[in-house]
Amino acid sequence: MVLIVSNIDYAIISKLWPIIAGGCILLMIVTLLFGKAVNPDRPDARSWLDLGVFTFQTSELLKIGFIISFSYHLDMVKDKINRIKTIIPLVIHGMIPIALVVATGDAGSALVFLVMFIGMLFFAKVNIGYFVAGICAIIVAFMLGWKLNIIDGVQRQRIAALFYPEQYEDLLYQQTNAKIAMGSGGWTGQGYLNGSMTQNGDVPVNESDMILSVAGEEFGYIGTLAVIVILLVLILRMLSVGLKARDNVGYLMCSGISVMLFTQVVINVGMELSLLPCIGITIPLFSAGGSSSLCTYLALGIAMSVYRYSKSQSKALFYTT
Repeated sequence: MVLIVSNIDYAIISKLWPIIAGGCILLMIVTLLFGKAVNPDRPDARSWLDLGVFTFQTSELLKIGFIISFSYHLDMVKDKINRIKTIIPLVIHGMIPIALVVATGDAGSALVFLVMFIGMLFFAKVNIGYFVAGICAIIVAFMLGWKLNIIDGVQRQRIAALFYPEQYEDLLYQQTNAKIAMGSGGWTGQGYLNGSMTQNGDVPVNESDMILSVAGEEFGYIGTLAVIVILLVLILRMLSVGLKARDNVGYLMCSGISVMLFTQVVINVGMELSLLPCIGITIPLFSAGGSSSLCTYLALGIAMSVYRYSKSQSKALFYTT
């Protein structure tokens, strides 16, 4: 998948943004109408499509579509990026995928989209004043949502559990055991497939949401740190490729991919350490999950396309023949 996409000029991909964006939105609408919940504790989170052979989380593909379309949009208005008449359409563009994802009940992915939106505006060099105003608006909106019980149910409890853990011991079971498992690994871990808690199922969903607990228990602090460092190196490499891109679209695409990966890493690590509420965000390339892995590889393919087509072909080979 990565090699196939990397051989397609990213300029062609970016110019197909109306088709890509329209297809992603259509998939989200289909998910709203016919989506299913895979978590019995969250029957309202209908963010998966049952395709018979497998299920697919459409918000993952929407991330790629958003990066492509928003990069093209930002490039089109780069010379007047700080005008209010430019900012308003950009905000509307960013709110569309967020609203679609929230409508399916996937608040975790909506948070990733929000950070991606803000991050890409930052890399597009939008004036800092807009960020201050936007962050204030987000805080006010969150407070109103909390006060008016718009944020309710499990989502509200997971946030409250961070501040009142003694009242939500059952809700924190997964995160508490994840921390115990990571701590029990010590410096070097208990050995591959020898994790006493993760192998016995004491840490629920440790193959995806809580994958870092497996690394910590079986490979210790050193293994956990290695996972994070590998991902950070990859993210920094994406930024480096973007800075050397032949045009602004390539730069913005790589920036968007970097922000997406970084956000998912921070949220996953934060929720496994009980610094953030548990919202079901996986670690890219390490967690199980076909939808997440497929779309991550699509993103990496686009970044490799930026690298390939920003250099002479002879210097941009990823493999030898």
